[in-house]
Amino acid sequence: ETLPSIAFAADIAGTSVRTLQRQLKNCSVTYSGLIAELRYERAAQLLRESDATALDIALEVGYDDPSHFSRAFKRIAGVSPREYRHQQSLN
Repeated sequence: ETLPSIAFAADIAGTSVRTLQRQLKNCSVTYSGLIAELRYERAAQLLRESDATALDIALEVGYDDPSHFSRAFKRIAGVSPREYRHQQSLN
């Protein structure tokens, strides 16, 4: 995956990895959880606002395997990307 490492994120934030981890923990968040949430939010936006395929969306948000993307999306949304898009089209 081509996601920024926690070391890269800490460097951008001008802090150490450990300090970033502590700050995230104070907010009851892990780095991997934060990345998963950001990926989900971007994927949901693309599903709502574009006609991009699930494969294209998976690749854009950093998944090499569309089945991993679908499982991760369903874990957060409670529905598959396809079901999510269909529900959004009804609203």
